[in-house]
Amino acid sequence: MGTSPARALLDILRSEGVDRVFGNPGTTELPFLAALSAAEDPPEYILGIHEGAVVSMADGYARATARPAFVSLHIAAGLANGLIGLLNARRSRTPLVVMAGQQDRRHLQQDPMLSADLITLAHPAVKAAYDIQHAPDLPLALRRAFALSVRPPAGPVLLSVPMDLLAEDTEVDVPPRTPTPSQGPAPGLDRAAHLLAAATRPVIVAGDGVGREGALPALVRVAEACGAPVHHQPMADCLNFPTTHPLYAGMLPPRHDAIRETLTPYDTVLITGAHAFTPHHYTPGPPLPPGLTVVQLDSDPDEIGRNFPADTGLVGALGPSLDLLAGLLGDRVPEHTAKRRVLRASDRHTADREHTESTARAARSTAPLAPWAAAHAVARGLPPDAVVVEEAITVGLLLRCLVRLDRPGSYTHTVGGGLGWGVGAAVGRRLAEPERPVVAVLGDGSALFGLQGLWSAARLSAPVLFVVLGNGAYRTLQDTYTAMGGHGRCPGTDLGPLDFTRAADFFGVDAVRATSADHLHELVALAGELRGPLLVDVPLRG
Repeated sequence: MGTSPARALLDILRSEGVDRVFGNPGTTELPFLAALSAAEDPPEYILGIHEGAVVSMADGYARATARPAFVSLHIAAGLANGLIGLLNARRSRTPLVVMAGQQDRRHLQQDPMLSADLITLAHPAVKAAYDIQHAPDLPLALRRAFALSVRPPAGPVLLSVPMDLLAEDTEVDVPPRTPTPSQGPAPGLDRAAHLLAAATRPVIVAGDGVGREGALPALVRVAEACGAPVHHQPMADCLNFPTTHPLYAGMLPPRHDAIRETLTPYDTVLITGAHAFTPHHYTPGPPLPPGLTVVQLDSDPDEIGRNFPADTGLVGALGPSLDLLAGLLGDRVPEHTAKRRVLRASDRHTADREHTESTARAARSTAPLAPWAAAHAVARGLPPDAVVVEEAITVGLLLRCLVRLDRPGSYTHTVGGGLGWGVGAAVGRRLAEPERPVVAVLGDGSALFGLQGLWSAARLSAPVLFVVLGNGAYRTLQDTYTAMGGHGRCPGTDLGPLDFTRAADFFGVDAVRATSADHLHELVALAGELRGPLLVDVPLRG
């Protein structure tokens, strides 16, 4: 039996597990809002006052719930404002289903206000975009969008829906949900086990697919079975290997020359769930040293051999594949060999960590803090089971060296690089996991791009600790400018002194300025006891 287009939309959202809608409405969303108002058990509408914050909240929510989040944007302007968040989501492979309201079809040819070609506008930032022109197509396209958003590589999918279509007095059929079949283990694991077991100096690169697919425990078993040190992929978006483990060797730098140098001591590498190493700054040459045997495992077939050749390429679900691979390696690598490698790596990594800790402890610890001191205070102050949402750019690189985390989902970043993600993502994360403390570590430049998210944090009383590290500049640009041989002051990169406590007060968020590293440590340690949002302004040395 058929139902109205608007009711069909809500029925599908409910069956797809959508319990919240993230949006900022306009006139083209009024039929949708009317349907929400009339529904008996509608999803909660999470309002953002800027589409950048809306998409970022949905991104954080989807990552934590491991299911697609639903986003409602308003026509061309709203979609344009949300494009940074969609680009981030596509690069970070976050599943989102986005409905953008389009102008009424009855006067669309007259170029009404705010109308545009939404499909062309969205195309670079989404996996797919559907232009819905007929009411019966809406339920089918919605089902397709939810399925496509989670299929490797996951990402955002957009539907352009004219406002008059949702208000049509017509009946449409709602197709039942078809569960997406799970990937099984990759074929060819025996060959992979043979190459890794034959290695004398194996190493592993843990990509973000490991964290996204919940495969971290399985990767630990693989690493221990062959005694291989493990590096995070460059600018990793999530925790893909415990930073407390003796085999953890840190993050690969986002430059091909540095990756090549880091991997040169090894003869065989397992690269799992990593998107082509994602370089930031160009350096000549390939990312892998010559003669290195490469075993590549990914759930996305397009990743195999994408940017470097692999001696064997495997396609399958990471968790089941790594579980089987660990068993095969346990049978082929002598236990004493694996243990010897683990002990050797542990000694080396312990020495590296002690050196990093001593560097941080020696840094200036009174306001304005040295970056190392600020990063160290945050790292040692994190409550048990905390989630770090990091968009701190330069200080974030130091923080990665200092955090000691082992639970999956404990560290979140966006490799998309579009600034302003962190505030909203932290709010979405806390909505999804209310039992875990959330600490957002933000640079001042990043925070300025996403300030509107503080309004949602205050409105929702989201107990998030926002730590804003203020160096008064786009520091990463200044550092890169100097490294490239630039002379004098890099123009257009100075922000000057900023008081984020005043910005927080405007949005209704409590705020305090950290006076020392010990003070910052104490504030971070209390993150689990918050009953609403708190912003900590941390002045850094220039």
